[in-house]
Parts: sequence; structure tokens; C-alpha cells
Amino acid sequence: MAVAVTSAGSDAVINGFIGKWPTELGGQPGLWIPSSSISAARLTGAAGSQAISDSRSLVISPVLLAVRPELQQALANQNWAALPGLQTNPNSLSGLDLPAWGSLRLAMPSSGNGDAAYLAGEAVAAASAPAGAPATAGIGAVRTLMGARPKLADDSLTAAMDTLLKPGDVATAPVHAVVTTEQQLFQRGQSLSDAENTLGSWLPPGPAAVADYPTVLLSGAWLSQEQTSAASAFARYLHKPEQLAKLARAGFRVSDVKPPSSPVTSFPALPSTLSVGDDSMRATLADTMVTASAGVAATIMLDQSMPNDEGGNSRLSNVVAALENRIKAMPPSSVVGLWTFDGREGRTEVPAGPLADPVNGQPRPAALTAALGKQYSSGGGAVSFTTLRLIYQEMLANYRVGQANSVLVITAGPHTDQTLDGPGLQDFIRKSADPAKPIAVNIIDFGADPDRATWEAVAQLSGGSYQNLETSASPDLATAVNIFLS
Repeated sequence: MAVAVTSAGSDAVINGFIGKWPTELGGQPGLWIPSSSISAARLTGAAGSQAISDSRSLVISPVLLAVRPELQQALANQNWAALPGLQTNPNSLSGLDLPAWGSLRLAMPSSGNGDAAYLAGEAVAAASAPAGAPATAGIGAVRTLMGARPKLADDSLTAAMDTLLKPGDVATAPVHAVVTTEQQLFQRGQSLSDAENTLGSWLPPGPAAVADYPTVLLSGAWLSQEQTSAASAFARYLHKPEQLAKLARAGFRVSDVKPPSSPVTSFPALPSTLSVGDDSMRATLADTMVTASAGVAATIMLDQSMPNDEGGNSRLSNVVAALENRIKAMPPSSVVGLWTFDGREGRTEVPAGPLADPVNGQPRPAALTAALGKQYSSGGGAVSFTTLRLIYQEMLANYRVGQANSVLVITAGPHTDQTLDGPGLQDFIRKSADPAKPIAVNIIDFGADPDRATWEAVAQLSGGSYQNLETSASPDLATAVNIFLS
């Protein structure tokens, strides 16, 4: 029996199983070798578990950042969770002793890059999620990272790497780093005449995000028994030592096979492999990255009762500055509204609407900035629970389909509501939550708030995240705001 091998992106294969199989890919396959088990998980989610009869790793390659050598040492003490902040803070690399570099400018290409971007997304989500929370709690961090990607001619690995390696001032280059696999890095290094001084890499510490290139045996009515047997035989052939040795020479990692020498990677020993959950979890995270986001639909709920002096400014002033900076960077399609509350009431400052739509003849970003600018610190209590109830009801009534609907609560507590306590608020969220209209309640909570347990429960019940900060005079505030408004 003849064997035909066709190269195709994972998205094309998965979409073919969901709808009509594309003729340009030839006949439907009996064997599929995607870049990682993420693609197999996505196929299972789209076509059902019966679509796959067997799946096992052929070779592996860790996901890393291809960088200029100047950046390699500067990233030594960073990790996956740091990337969204390094990407969005315009002067983040100054803190890493690279004063003229600005922000990270990390490209995450999908075309010609296998599942590297998806695997990096898993790593960022897992590292950014609160302790004990599932990786999906870190999706906001992934959106933040991807939303600030450099704008290139196309979304290909070739375009990203060409831009990274373009001669000139590396500090002002449009791209400082590229998410890819070690194998792709190896191949690019082989093609460079001065690779050692031109191209480096950074493998973030902690559990490694690994592309595992599974041989996926498919099952379906389009396959005869003879074709199924042939696909299985070909998979066994690929796993033979002599075939694996050829793949090792190409830069893939093969157990018990010495890797080739390279000027750009030493093929270091890997720590444990990252695990973010079952196939459903992996498919959810990947789909978040696949779906082109139209921006968030978020209502900011700001506590005015934050007079504490931190870093020479009031806590409220520091929060306002972080919010203003984030609003300036959000895409025009993002929907943003602003509520404030004190000890007496919660009130609408700017109704929720797309940033592209004016408010009373004024651009919405300007209206939001003006409303934030007039806030003053009060010390008269905080009716936070009843205010959240009002906002949540309003967002359910005006749910934005196709966008990530959320409330960002920024408070220091304690609540002073007389008609709604912590258990009552949790019960309200539990009963009001609509699976067809998910609204995440994300909380930035300062200091030793007596309401912390309530806020943590509300975040969990709503599918949101809770972040406690000791002070507002820290880059952690901007990072949290950027993540929750992404």
C-alpha cells in the first residue's frame, strides 16, 4: 500500500474534522503527527474522543524564547509569569539593566511555528494563576501578553525571526524575542554564519512547556481496515531507532540519543514537564488564543476609601494612574465602564461602552480619564458588596456576546454594607451566574482586608481571579491591572 505524506497546519486539520475536509489536503488521514498533544486535545474536543484510537510521543522539543545574546543574561532571573509585565510595561527592560530597550517586544508567531505559541500560553497561564487555582485563571495574563505583541508583516515564524536578526540597533528593534521550539532555534542557528554572536535563547525556569509531536492514529468511517493497519504500521516504523536518530540530528530530543552540537543551544537537561490539566482544559486555553479577541467588556469598580500614603501618593492616586495607563493601551473595540463607591453609595461615573464610541460628545477614553482624575480619597467606609450586586445585574442585562465580560473590583475593604454580608454576596453570585453569560469578577485587594475570604470565594464562583497586593507603590499593581483588563 502506498503512503502519502502531506504537510498541514493543525488548525486546517481540526477545522476539516469539524466541517468539510479541505480537498487541498488530499484524503482524510489515518495518521496525524501534530506539533503537540494540545492539537490532539483540540481535535478530541471538536470531534469527540472516538476520533483518536492511539496517541504517543515521537520526539520532544521544549518551548523557549529565541533572543539576541544581549537579552539572554538579562532574563536569567525571570519566569513565564513575568512575561506579560515585561511585554506591557514600556520601560520594563530598564529594570533588567537594559536602559535603552524599552519593553520586551515578544513575538508569538503561529504560522510555521507548530504549537509553540499555544504551549507558551499554557506556561504563562499556569504561572500566572493564583496558587491552587486552575490554569484557566491565568487566561487574562495570556491575553495581556498576546495583546501587546509586535505588529509584523505576517504571523509567521520566518517574519518574526528575520525581524529579530535584522542588522541594526538591537535595543530599538521591533522584536527582541520570539517564542519557538528548541528545534526551530537549532535549525535557524545552523543557517547563520555568526550564530554564536547573533542568536541566543532563554529557557524559563520551572516545569518545561514541551512540544511532544505525538503519532496520532485516527479512527473514522473514511478509513478501511487495511488503511488503519497501514497507518499503525507506519507509526511503528517512525518509532524505530534508526528513524529517531534522523530526527535527533535535525534538533529534536530523543531519549538516549546524544543531541547534535549547536552554537545557539546546549540542549540542557529539562526539569519536569508542565501539566495544566486534562484535554478539556488544554483545549479551552488553546481556543482562547485561537479566537481573535474583540477586546474585553469590563466594568471597573473602584473603591474611593483608599487614602493610605504609598510611595509619596495616596493609594487611590496610584490605582488611578495604573488604570489610566491601561485604558490608553486598550483596543478601540474594548468595552469599558467605570463605577466608584464609598461609604454611602455606588455610582456610575462612565457607562459601559466601546472605547471607540463617544460619551456625550467626548471620546470615551478621555471621559474615563477625566472621571478617574477627579476622584479623591475618602475614609468613610465602603459599600462594596451592594455595589457589585448592582454592577453584576447590569452586566447580565447588557451582556456583550463575543467578548470576555468581567468586573474589576479594586478595594482595600472592609465593606460597610448594612443589607448584604459576605455569605449573602456569595449566594447572590451563585444563584445569578448564567453559564451562557459568563461574567468573571476579578479582584485586586490591598493589605489585610477582613473581607479577603469573601472576595476569594466570589472570584472562584464567578470564574475570576483574586490578587492581594501589599502596596500600590509597586510594578505589581500595573501588571495586575493589565492582566485583568485584557
